Amino acid sequence: MGDVAHFRDEFTLIPAPRHQGAKKLLAFWNTRPAGGIVVGRDVPSRAIASLLSHIVVWEPLEDNSDMKVRLAGAALSRRFPGDLKGRTMSDLFPAEQFRRTLTESKQVFESGKPLVLDSQVMRGTIEVLHLEVVLLPIRSPDGKRPWLLSGVFYFD
Repeated sequence: MGDVAHFRDEFTLIPAPRHQGAKKLLAFWNTRPAGGIVVGRDVPSRAIASLLSHIVVWEPLEDNSDMKVRLAGAALSRRFPGDLKGRTMSDLFPAEQFRRTLTESKQVFESGKPLVLDSQVMRGTIEVLHLEVVLLPIRSPDGKRPWLLSGVFYFD
């Protein structure tokens, strides 16, 4: 889609997912084992194999000022150019959107509850993409630190 500066995301919090992929991901999260979903143990998983191309796993930086991509599915290339692994939220989103996305991510960590967002990616007044984003709290591979799993599902 090109340079992120030319696009903006308009997010709306919604009470429940509408996209079938988002519903399946949330159902998987709701059946999580004690201690929550742990990267490496529960994700990736055969139970959500069909969704893995739509998933991003985010690791917070030590000071929680940003998050970096640990895993990213191929479907994300529709929204972001190039390899996402190792890139930060602040690199992928314009400043105002980065701050909002980071704040929402921290809310997911603190509450332990998912957020579901309807997102329209706009270029000026034109909708370029319409998608649903599910933000889920998960745990680092050692099970000790909060990480974030995002499911990104496109309406075509």
